[in-house]
Amino acid sequence: MTTAESLEIERKYDVGDLVRVPDLTGVGPVDRVEVDEPFTLRAVYFDTAEHLLLAGRITLRRREGGHDSGWHAKLPGSDAGSRREIHVPLGQDADEPLPAELRRVIEVVLRGRPVHPVLVLTTIRTVTRLLDSDGAQLAELADDEVTAAHPDTADVRSWREWEVELADGIARTDGEALQEAVADALERSGAEVSASKSKLARGLGSSVPAPTALEPVSLGKHSAAAFVVEAVTRLARELVALDPATRSGHQDAVHGFRTTIRRLRSVLRVYRGVVADDDAGWLDDALRSIGRAAGASRDLEVRSELLDHYADAAPAGFVAHETLGRLRASLGESARDAARDLERALDDPTYFELLDRLETLPTAEPLGDDADDDRDDFVRESLMREAKRARRRVRAATRLGSSTGLGSSMVQGSSMVQGSSTDPGSSTGPGVPTTDEEASASRRETLHSARKAARRLRYGLEAAKAAGVKGTGDARKTAHALQDALGDALDADDFRAWIVASTETARWAEEDTFGYGVLAMVAAADRRDSLRDLRRLSKRL
Repeated sequence: MTTAESLEIERKYDVGDLVRVPDLTGVGPVDRVEVDEPFTLRAVYFDTAEHLLLAGRITLRRREGGHDSGWHAKLPGSDAGSRREIHVPLGQDADEPLPAELRRVIEVVLRGRPVHPVLVLTTIRTVTRLLDSDGAQLAELADDEVTAAHPDTADVRSWREWEVELADGIARTDGEALQEAVADALERSGAEVSASKSKLARGLGSSVPAPTALEPVSLGKHSAAAFVVEAVTRLARELVALDPATRSGHQDAVHGFRTTIRRLRSVLRVYRGVVADDDAGWLDDALRSIGRAAGASRDLEVRSELLDHYADAAPAGFVAHETLGRLRASLGESARDAARDLERALDDPTYFELLDRLETLPTAEPLGDDADDDRDDFVRESLMREAKRARRRVRAATRLGSSTGLGSSMVQGSSMVQGSSTDPGSSTGPGVPTTDEEASASRRETLHSARKAARRLRYGLEAAKAAGVKGTGDARKTAHALQDALGDALDADDFRAWIVASTETARWAEEDTFGYGVLAMVAAADRRDSLRDLRRLSKRL
């Protein structure tokens, strides 16, 4: 199905049955109006038993009639008064289930719960289109006579309302001026700004109980607990905001999603002692699990970017198009598998429970032993401990030395350029990892440990800065630079290892492996450059 998304900017007005739509010609930039014939819309609205969508200001409906029949999800926009509307065309069956494309957008709210019809609206709509002097549409005024029927109680409500919606492409300032001018004219005619946020809310009325809000734990304003809870709550909101785009595979969404998970884990680990140990352990395990699935998908994105980068960096003509084609095809297949694994992880009940626990953390008791500590003292001591840990691991990484660093067995990569036909099952021979490759795994783990330590320190410092704790600037920049240098070295070596494995497969199929060797050597050079940066940066930690 084709999914379409638009931004809806509208205002609603309550009107009596006898009020007529005024002539809006000459109001602001409106040069003339056109009135369409009335038509009927029938919409079935869906929600969970707890009305979670309504509580989140989300509308989900299946509508027949009009020019945009289909499934619609309306979500809060980035600006006040705006709504994101996502549309999926209707299928053939009137009892069709909620389309998967639309469910992905709101699953972070549903969290595995089923939806069912909660209201049926029948609307007789008459549209007045507001046009400028060139005949372009500025907005439309919908005069709606609405009847709402509750499918469970058979309760029926009726009312009349006007909706003024701006046309696509209208500049924000122009749209606001037009809305204000039209509002004056409508209110002079007897309309009143609607007190209801949506037809759904008005149709359900008092049949929907107000959501029960949990009382937050009383935290001292400058306590360690207030600092950690605020940091976790902010990051949890970011995770929820990134979820729909991550499910839909939007560019850079997986990267942002994984980064937010890492920030959450870092805050909980660097500032341990505030959240109760059992709760902190459960949260860390759940975050690690979903982070691993997101990481596998993101790592393949990085590998694909590096393939393009190293292919451009290689001498012209040294890497054949056929070689790049085979490698890209392999990456595409792996990326599809990783995307399916991530989708399953995002639909796992443990992930939904993770979101629930993160959101209710401000209401959770008991907290840890350090919860009542002074914020600044707690942050300072935590960061000193983390900096010492990072310093120790980074120094261990710098002692590896460029001559014996990661992937030194890549010196054998020249044999790949020669195109030997060693059996991939053999433990010896040109281009085949030997004991040096096994030692490389140990060195890689040293670098990986240093990178995690630098990352944890950086994210811990970022959380302190966000809370207004002073004196984090230089240390934060150094930790960030170290993380990048270590990450670049590890990414280059991961790429090199993948090329080695791909070379063995290609050689077994009697394909030309010259280009593989070139790519591997370019990656090895990139790794050496990153390790040189690491030694320079480590002196600043």
